[in-house]
Amino acid sequence: MLTEAREEFVVELRGCNGGLSLMPSSPYTPRRHRFQGGLNYSPMIEIEGRVLAPQSLGGRRIRVWLSQLKSWHFAKHRHPFIGYICDRTGELPGGGLETMLYIPEDAWLPAIGCLAATWRRLDITGAEGNGRDMAIVDFSFSSNALPAT
Repeated sequence: MLTEAREEFVVELRGCNGGLSLMPSSPYTPRRHRFQGGLNYSPMIEIEGRVLAPQSLGGRRIRVWLSQLKSWHFAKHRHPFIGYICDRTGELPGGGLETMLYIPEDAWLPAIGCLAATWRRLDITGAEGNGRDMAIVDFSFSSNALPAT
């Protein structure tokens, strides 16, 4: 499934839902990483989409999670970690493809505005697949017309 050395995905964006995750933090979470002393806080956006390409995955449902990237971590021998895509079929009811994409913190508000107003398409490049998941090496949102299906 997700085994290619490099694979290009095209996703039609069908809807989105804003979210805020707020829960008690573990006692093992360092204090500096807690919100108001004892909570974990994570703003996140969930996007519902449909895969248009590659053809082998065409028509499949995909959930796209957007999360804020607080800081960049680069390694010399690996792609920068900006997200992943995985096949969750059979793991959860209604499971399918799922991806997590990290948006730089400074770009979060403009990205949310564009998602609500104009973005209709998501292009993703994945690499280093192992059959169940792949690292994301490039992604872009656009209002470009979707390819005919």
